[in-house]
Amino acid sequence: MYYGWRVVAGAFISQMFFVGYFSYATSLLTPYLRAEFDVSLEQVMYGMTIATLAGLLFSPVAGALVDRMSVRFLMALGSIIFGVGLLLMARSESIVAYVWLFGLTMALGNVLANTIPAMAVVSRWFRSNRGRALGIAAIGTSVGGALIPALVSAWLEAFGWRMTLDFMAICVLLLMLPATVILIRGRPEDVGLSSDSPGDGTEDTADEGVSTRQILVNPDFWSMGISLGLTLAAYSAVLANLAPYAVAGGHTAAAGSGLIMAVAIMGLVGKLIFGAGADRFNLKFGLWAAQGLAVTAFALFAALPGYPLMLLAACCMGLAAGGLLPVWGAMLAKIFGLRSYGLAMGLMTPLVTLCVMPSFVLVGRLVDASGTFQLPMLLLAGATVLAAACLLPLRLRH
Repeated sequence: MYYGWRVVAGAFISQMFFVGYFSYATSLLTPYLRAEFDVSLEQVMYGMTIATLAGLLFSPVAGALVDRMSVRFLMALGSIIFGVGLLLMARSESIVAYVWLFGLTMALGNVLANTIPAMAVVSRWFRSNRGRALGIAAIGTSVGGALIPALVSAWLEAFGWRMTLDFMAICVLLLMLPATVILIRGRPEDVGLSSDSPGDGTEDTADEGVSTRQILVNPDFWSMGISLGLTLAAYSAVLANLAPYAVAGGHTAAAGSGLIMAVAIMGLVGKLIFGAGADRFNLKFGLWAAQGLAVTAFALFAALPGYPLMLLAACCMGLAAGGLLPVWGAMLAKIFGLRSYGLAMGLMTPLVTLCVMPSFVLVGRLVDASGTFQLPMLLLAGATVLAAACLLPLRLRH
């Protein structure tokens, strides 16, 4: 078996643990923290605010390190910070200590052990199957989203939040960390191999490496970053409001959970489909296809349909989300090359995050003002159309 697939497995496991906990399971601890420290929801949410802001600062630095240092070392370090952070949070004596520990260790763990290094190292190992490899590695986020919250929920009910964090830390240090050390290798030449495709005259552009200034003055960086940022802002805002949307439409909370499950399942399918397609078709058209599915989903939601059409919209939304990560990764390699891949992703991540951050408050305010989800859904569909238009000047060599 080609060694690159072992690297994919390492990236899969790393993203499964980190995204499964940080993106999906963290909120399960909120009621326990509020009861333990007698604090408001706002005070607990400061942890996520600190993590987001710290991530904006750490991402460019981490991206540059990925291009210059051993990715295996960086991902192992990120795993250790993640695990030790969980152990320290479990011993917090105040909400202030908890939110600062959460914000700083999760931000560092994220940039060192999650998407930036994982996508960079997988891209280095593959050329002819790069999209497929990125898609399979990204499935780890979907598996983590299903598995880790279920474990955390069971542990919380049986043992409380402090022991739950201890158990999670043990899993990270005994499973995620060894998998990273054993499976991840930074480049094919580190083990005397080459990429999965012989040279054919279609090397990625900028393989000699580009500087921070060259990336920031490149119009393609801004076209791609703003397009992804607007698309992910719309997707994230809708995903965060699917359960309230279902309830507002006269359905049960369980029906809202069904919509979220449909998004998650089809997200996994989308990663496989778009990952394979990224190796065969124009990447810009791939991103447009994902955005078209998202617009279809938001337009269906805006029509306030019956539950079967809501499920169809959720499936379209999941397919769209599943397509974004592998296409994004393949596009970065095509535009900026592999030598500056980490730096380009590290610089683009804050841009995307800045687009996403205001979307949650905006949707909440619009719903409060109008009393319906129809207007926000239409505006988010429009934002996604604008995101697609941002790709028009993007130049890709085929």
